[in-house]
Parts: sequence; structure tokens; C-alpha cells
Amino acid sequence: MSNWFILLPEIILAFTIMLVLIVDLISTSCQRLWLGVLSLVGILLTVICLWIVPSGAFGEAFLNDGLARFIKSIVLLALLLVVLFSWDFDKVWGRPLGEYLVLLLSSGLGILFLASGTEMILLYIGLELTTFPLVLLTAYCPADKKSAEGGLKFLVLAALGAAVLLFGFSLIYAAAGTTQLQALVPALIQTGNTPLVLMGLLCILAGLGFKMALVPFHMWVPDAYEGAPTAITAFLSVAGKTAGFVLAIRILATGFPVQVSEWSRIFAVLAAVTMCLGNFAAIPQTNMKRLLAYSSIAQAGYIVMGLVAFQVLGLSSILYYLTAYLFANLAAFGVVIAVERSSRSVELSAYHGLAMRSPRLALIMLLALLSLAGIPPLAGFAAKFYLFAAVYSEGYIWLVVLAVLNSALSLYYYLKVIRAIYIQKPAADAVQPVTVPLALTIVLVVTTFGILALGVYPSPIVDLAREVVVLFLTP
Repeated sequence: MSNWFILLPEIILAFTIMLVLIVDLISTSCQRLWLGVLSLVGILLTVICLWIVPSGAFGEAFLNDGLARFIKSIVLLALLLVVLFSWDFDKVWGRPLGEYLVLLLSSGLGILFLASGTEMILLYIGLELTTFPLVLLTAYCPADKKSAEGGLKFLVLAALGAAVLLFGFSLIYAAAGTTQLQALVPALIQTGNTPLVLMGLLCILAGLGFKMALVPFHMWVPDAYEGAPTAITAFLSVAGKTAGFVLAIRILATGFPVQVSEWSRIFAVLAAVTMCLGNFAAIPQTNMKRLLAYSSIAQAGYIVMGLVAFQVLGLSSILYYLTAYLFANLAAFGVVIAVERSSRSVELSAYHGLAMRSPRLALIMLLALLSLAGIPPLAGFAAKFYLFAAVYSEGYIWLVVLAVLNSALSLYYYLKVIRAIYIQKPAADAVQPVTVPLALTIVLVVTTFGILALGVYPSPIVDLAREVVVLFLTP
């Protein structure tokens, strides 16, 4: 029973999914407000249980350690805020709310299993449970051609990435004779870096590249982000990226620390190419969702630098960066949702004169974009400072210089949005104030507070991340 108690957060979230599905089937349209309430209550109970269940392992496949709790906290916070984003999803998008919430919570449940998985088969199952609900949600508005196109591209490339990852797992199993990550180290030391091992590791890195949206595995991101409902784009940009990086940390730190010299050099090249392509491709964009999609690709290039600096400071910087990125990106997407509700557009022209129509939304978008660019004293500056310092300490000076130059380059397209908000005048038919519902207001207040608090006083999260990583890396 103590083993099952470790799974209590996942059990509660799974029970919430079933309860939402049942209530959706038996309730009338006027009663479906309770679906959002049930989802929020279930997520909050999951968060509470996450910190009261004991640390330990369920057999040899599931580990409830500090790293798992940290990542699960980020994902559950993102899930909570996105449910608030989606409070009137059925009215805005004209699609069923119950099915939407079931798929959203199911994807979150998959990430919880990814965060604790220490066995390759469980990790693959968690990856599939995470990805395919998001594929369905991306294509959730089939009448919209962009939604259908984005969903189809996401499906094909997600399946390709999962197949490559699974093939890599199979090659490693053939070489080591085990699917347990902890057992790989002695087995691979005994076998050595044979061509079979190196090919398996290369396939695993390619599969992780799809999940983390690294170049050249990023092709699905712009169309999926643009086609998906904006609330799903927000969740995909934060929780999906978090899932990819925790999967990489689990697999590489636990199963392949001996091969660190091989995969760290590969990640250094991927980081450089990803941040450059993401920033340059974002410059000509006039669609806010595509602009934030390429910005997300560039951010993945920065974050993967933490894997290059494979030590306590590097991995803890990844955890802090993911936390800061959550607040900044969800704040930006919250403003996108508010403007989209008002103007029915996600084009940059819809933001002309936003400072006159809604000064608060304009200020929140300003803070979010400057945080993503790494401007002090916001959360993004502290995140980049710790990350760049970790990479510099490992001797990758050229990568730090390139990252700093790319951060400066990103200011160009972020300032393009800020210019539209504060300087350019709105069209004559687009001068009405932007109304923001209560649920979305709560999200914007929470995310803005996070951007400011983590920038001014980052020590608590930094210290917690460092403690988590030290315990994780300690044999």
C-alpha cells in the first residue's frame, strides 16, 4: 500500500479526468460550469498530495524524488492557469468544454508519469499519453483549416519523433539487456561505446529533439501553435517544453552520464543553431502566435544550453529557467487571448494602440516580452544569467557569446510588438476597450506577479532547484 500511496497524485488526477467525463455526459449545458470547477479542484488536490506523499520508488520504474516534484509543480501550475484561460472555451470556440478538459488533463497526467519515470517503456507510454491529447486539441476546431493542418503536421512529426525515440530505446536494450535507466550505466560501461550504443544514443537524442522543438526537429511548431486554440498553444509552449526537458534530464543523467562528452557536444551545436534560427525566423512574423512560436524555439535553444553544462549549476538553471518561462509565456498568451476575444484576430495589427484601449494589458505584455528577452530586473534576466554562467564555467565561451547576441537580436521583434502597442495608432473601427473576464484577470495577475517576484528575488527558487539537482545527482 505504501507503493500505491506514492502514486496518489496521479490517481487523483486520473479520477478527476473520469469525473469530468461522467459529469459532462449527464449534465445539461447550463450545468457545465461545474466542469471547470471540478478540474480546478482536482488539480489543487493533486498539488497538495504531491507534497505530502513520501519520497520513494514504486518498484523500479517510478521514482517520486525532488526533481519529479519540482517538474510536476510547474506542470500542474500551468494546467491550473490554462483551465482558467479556458473558462468559457465552449462559448468562444463553439466546441465542447468537457472533451476539451478531459484531453487537457490527460496530457497533464502523461507529463506527471514522464517526470517520475525511470524505465524506458514507462517513459515511452508517458510520452504518448502526453502527446496525442495535444494533437487532438491542436486540431480541435476542424472547421478551421489552420487547426486541421497544424494538427496533422503535429501528428505526423510527433509519431515520427516517438518512433525514432523508441528505435533508440530498442537499440540500447539490445546492447545493454535492460530497460531500467539505473541499470544502463554498469551495463554500458561493460559493453563500451559500441556502434550499436552510439546509434541508439543518437536516435534517442533525435527523439528528444522533436519533443524539445530543437532545430532541425522543430518543423511542427509554427503551424501547430498557429492552428491550435490559443489556450492550448499556451499549454503546449510551457508544459510541452517542460516535458521534453525533464525527459532529457531523466534519460541522459540517469542512463548515459558516461557518454556525456558525446551528447554534450551535440547539444552545444543544436543550441547554437536553434537559438539563431528561432530568432531570425521570428523577425518577419506578423501573426502573434507564429511570432511566439519562433520565440519558443529560440527559448528552447537557450534552455538546452543547461544540458551542455552538465553539472549542478547547469541542471538547476534549467529548472529555474522553465519556471521563469512559464510566467512570462503564459502572461504573453493571456494578453493574446484577451485581444483575440475582442478583435477576433491574432495579427500584429490588432495590437495597434492597445496602450490606449487597455493600459493594463499593454503593461503586462511589455513585462512578458522584456522578460523573454532577458531584461533586468525581470525573471527572464535572472534565468539567463544563471544559465549563461553555468555554460561559461564549463568553458563554452563561444556559446555564451552567441546566446548573448541572440538575446539582443530577440529584442528587435519584441520591440516591434511593443511599438505596435504603444506608438502605432489603431484602426478607426478598433478603438473599443478590451474587456477581460475574471478568470483571465486572475491568470494575468498571477503571471505578472511571478515575472516580477522571480526577477527581484530569485533566491528561493534557485536554492530549491539547486537542492533538487544535488539530491538527484547524488548516487
